[in-house]
Amino acid sequence: MDLLLVGAGHAHLYVVKHAAELLAAGYRVTLLSPRTFHYSGVASAAAAGELPADTGRIDVAALAGHAGVEHHDGVLADLDLETRTARAGDGTELTYDVISLNIGSVVAPPDMTVDDAVLRVKPLSALESLGAHLADPRLRGAARVTVVGGGSSGVELAAQLACHPAVSQVRLVEAGRRLTPELPEGAGRRLERLMGKRGVEVRTGCAITHLGERVARRTDGSELDHDLAILATGLAAPPLVEELDLGSRNGIPVRATLLHRAHDDLYAAGDCAHFLPRRLPRVGVHGVRQGPVLHASLLARRAGDPLPTYQPQAKALAVLDLGQGLGLAARGDRWWLGRSALWLKRRIDRRWLARYRTT
Repeated sequence: MDLLLVGAGHAHLYVVKHAAELLAAGYRVTLLSPRTFHYSGVASAAAAGELPADTGRIDVAALAGHAGVEHHDGVLADLDLETRTARAGDGTELTYDVISLNIGSVVAPPDMTVDDAVLRVKPLSALESLGAHLADPRLRGAARVTVVGGGSSGVELAAQLACHPAVSQVRLVEAGRRLTPELPEGAGRRLERLMGKRGVEVRTGCAITHLGERVARRTDGSELDHDLAILATGLAAPPLVEELDLGSRNGIPVRATLLHRAHDDLYAAGDCAHFLPRRLPRVGVHGVRQGPVLHASLLARRAGDPLPTYQPQAKALAVLDLGQGLGLAARGDRWWLGRSALWLKRRIDRRWLARYRTT
């Protein structure tokens, strides 16, 4: 039986790592993905120079080869559900009996036009160029940066860039009434105070209609200028999901088993999935926890057993890296800010990354 894994997200990395059981069960496993995986947990810190640039990179091809999985370097371009054939960007056709998509998300702000030159926090590979932009000699080590989006990613970047030697000014723009609405309100207020202490100009209730390479235009027509803009607003499924008629910008609709609502041979996991039992935020923890469920489901279908279901945590831990050794951790209504929060985050990130490195 041919299993095709499309995308090397958190869930698929787990499946590849444990592919020996799938091979023993009779699967032939192929992974279609770029060669390098970028771990979201350290993306902001690596991009802003708080950590080495390669901290969050995993050599997917090496992992696949070590696990006995055939790796095809590329991306999905087309999918024929009738013939069960996937076409990669280079034209290669890959047939399958069972397919799983774990292709992440993109920044997709509603009611805003965005120039191509604007940096985006997703896909993560795009954010890696931040250091090169800040090193542009035309900026003379005094870049003025506008970060649009006051969620966790935007706050992390703004806090870290405020400490960067090549940045002279950071502006953080959020359309809502406060920063990090996904965190407890007290945590949001504490983050605003930290931003003020670091000299970050915070503008809440500030909706942007156009974000350009050098200017951000507000709904009233006024403009905010900058040298570099970073888009860190809400996430959506990649456009490919709609193009292939697999779902909407909300994602590929999946049941609790992670199987597509209408296709029993198609799984989806992580940010590209729309989990029908209840709305899930697009955070890495769900992709991480869906990996073992997907792996168990693939084994169960070969054995003719009932398929397991994904049971999301009611309260997941979130930790923000705020630079200068500080972190903010939150779970449910509880939160704390300090060096111990960042120590915890570093420990979690290192352990997770170590699982998928072959050297």
